[in-house]
Amino acid sequence: MAGKRRRRRNNHKRQKDMMIGPWKLVDTLGHGGNGEVWEVSREGLENHAIKLLKNADAITYERFKAETHVLSTHSIEGMIPLVESNLPEDLKEGVPWFVMPKAIPFAQYAEEKSSMELAKQFVLLGKTLENLHSKGIAHRDIKPANVLFYNERLCFADFGLVKYPGKENITPEKRDVGAKFTMAPEMRREASLADGMPADVFSLAKSLWIALTKQEKGFDGQYNPSSILSVKNYCDDLYTTSLDNLLVESTDTDPFNRPNAKAFTNRLIEWIELNEDFHNRNLLEWLDVQKVIFPNGTPSQAIWTDVDSICSILNEIGHRKSLNHMFYPTGGGMDLIGVSKAEENGMIALHVCERSAELLKPKKLTYESVGYHPQWNYFRLEADEIEPTGVRGALNSAKSAEALLEIEPGRYVEYHHWDNGEYEGESLPQTARPIDRFLKGSFVLFSKRSIYNRTGGTYDARHDKMSEMEFKEHIRTAARMCYEHDAE
Repeated sequence: MAGKRRRRRNNHKRQKDMMIGPWKLVDTLGHGGNGEVWEVSREGLENHAIKLLKNADAITYERFKAETHVLSTHSIEGMIPLVESNLPEDLKEGVPWFVMPKAIPFAQYAEEKSSMELAKQFVLLGKTLENLHSKGIAHRDIKPANVLFYNERLCFADFGLVKYPGKENITPEKRDVGAKFTMAPEMRREASLADGMPADVFSLAKSLWIALTKQEKGFDGQYNPSSILSVKNYCDDLYTTSLDNLLVESTDTDPFNRPNAKAFTNRLIEWIELNEDFHNRNLLEWLDVQKVIFPNGTPSQAIWTDVDSICSILNEIGHRKSLNHMFYPTGGGMDLIGVSKAEENGMIALHVCERSAELLKPKKLTYESVGYHPQWNYFRLEADEIEPTGVRGALNSAKSAEALLEIEPGRYVEYHHWDNGEYEGESLPQTARPIDRFLKGSFVLFSKRSIYNRTGGTYDARHDKMSEMEFKEHIRTAARMCYEHDAE
């Protein structure tokens, strides 16, 4: 019938111990619509893997031969090498096959690997892709299933859709090419005419996202770091801004807007190095959070007095582990991990661990930018003055805070009941938590790797001993002196 492709079907089922040339079938490793892969043995050799073509027709056989051609004529690090092949002139003469080293599937390799380990392996894949592209070779079917761990690194496998100089175009018009979850949009529309190299970058970027998030089905369309797709939602211990930008550009629907393989790899290396350099990473994160809060430009000062807004801003800082250190009005400091409204009207709870909080009535939250360098910018939270609870022995000597046990939301008793583990003869309820209830004072937050944060003397609560304007001038002077010293 016109328009149909004539297939030669191999109807007999291959079984263990069957011989394919000099190779004995050991066990199945995988299969697809046009091929199957077996583990094979041969006397005197380690076990290998053999790929056999099944249900062959003119197009599938040409693709199979193209794959063996690329593997046999290009020795590029990061490609699974070809060991031996059989390509009969006539399919009636036997089944086409080729043998390659046995390798570990990507899914199995990635199970226990950290995000950084996986990212570093993708750098190696990026360099291999750069090498392939420099020779005019496009893989066109990059996906995690076509990546194997061999010889201590990840390698590309399955070059069945490969395109290289001089290769006849055998893809029918309007036929899509590639893997469903990582396929570039142009490969869906006009694969026969599309440039496979930008499509490879698109697919590599989506494969990287799948690797880092463990979400096998990927995502549709262009990456959006402001959505639930954000890598940050899966890897909250990583700085992701520069990676987000790379994934956005690499999955652009316009292939001309994507970086090439070399640029992709170099930017991935920069992202990895940044995550391993805590100091620079932290200062960049501090700048990033300011951009999130002030997307249209950073002001010299911003003030919030609404409780909901104050909670929102402080939570933006609190969920970033490298930014959330808070200096107390009583001296010392703790990491802020979250903020919520407290039971008392107008009060908020600054959460510093799972079952402990600092309570206060916020008067205002102020952002101050003093110039010179973003590390000197800071947030200042001022507590409104409130009356003490009257709980015996709770008030400190400065009469600025109370140490209490909140037995249930809004109900306070003596702190010593926390140490005893009971109240009125009964075990403490799950709602019980120790709290400090601040009657006045101010807190400040700086980047953890800022000079201010790394100076031990700043834990003396100097920010609370000075007025708001005096402290701002104190920081401005320190920032200027640092700038002038660096400029010398």
